[in-house]
Amino acid sequence: MFFNCNNLKFDKKASNDTTHIYPTISYIDIKLDSNGQLPSNPYILEFTKGKKTVVFCGVTHLTDDSDIENSMFTKIEQKFFAFKPDVSVNEGGDISKKVYTSKQDALSKDGEIGLTKILCDSLKIKTVDGDPTADFEFQELLKTYSKGEFLAYIVTERLMWGLKGQRISDSFEIEKRYEAFVQNYIIKKGGIILTKTEQSFNFYKSNYEQLLKRPFDISELEPTNPFEPNGKFQKIGRASKEIRDQFLIRTVDRLLNTNDKIFIVFGAWHLLTCKPGLEEVINRKRE
Repeated sequence: MFFNCNNLKFDKKASNDTTHIYPTISYIDIKLDSNGQLPSNPYILEFTKGKKTVVFCGVTHLTDDSDIENSMFTKIEQKFFAFKPDVSVNEGGDISKKVYTSKQDALSKDGEIGLTKILCDSLKIKTVDGDPTADFEFQELLKTYSKGEFLAYIVTERLMWGLKGQRISDSFEIEKRYEAFVQNYIIKKGGIILTKTEQSFNFYKSNYEQLLKRPFDISELEPTNPFEPNGKFQKIGRASKEIRDQFLIRTVDRLLNTNDKIFIVFGAWHLLTCKPGLEEVINRKRE
């Protein structure tokens, strides 16, 4: 469900109300250029009202983990130190306790997420996870989609694209990483109960192929972008991102109660869809 922010009253209690729906733009309606790209990487927008400012660095995630000299990282770092935030919000889980030996180590292991952590460490400020817990997101998705459909999308988005970025193509290694991902992320962290059959790599592949009507090939993965209006695979992706968008905006809303300057590093699609929600929370009257 989507709302035009002009039709919503700014309620200072909304940040503490988990039922409040923030206004967002449908992924189908997001405006990109003729090549399906944003004007820049990172794409940076600022939201300011009085002494409150949110800087959102929307990034296009790199597909090659070895590209640590990419100018995207330099631009994020420059903006971070020019802004000097009170707190930062990151994508991809709780990184507050992660330790890196150097910037190169952070970039090679975790890209912009690792960079965000070492930048925050340099100013001795906190990093806050802008994503919901896996178990919350997964249970929400499984209200609508089967386990096979759910795995086809989540495994592709959160494991297979990463393996492709690491240039891992050996079938034995892919299956080994898959088994660890299912055990540690889907079952232990996500709380999803799977039978032995549902845990198997063949179960994932068969559901991927059924959804997309073509063989699984890690060198030719289906993009997990949510812009294509047709196809259940993309529809699952939109549902996942919409759950995450609401959580991200709520996180920013709460942080604005006690912080004046918030720095966000997240996928650029989230910036585009969350823009009206962020405009709502920056304009909220706070005690």
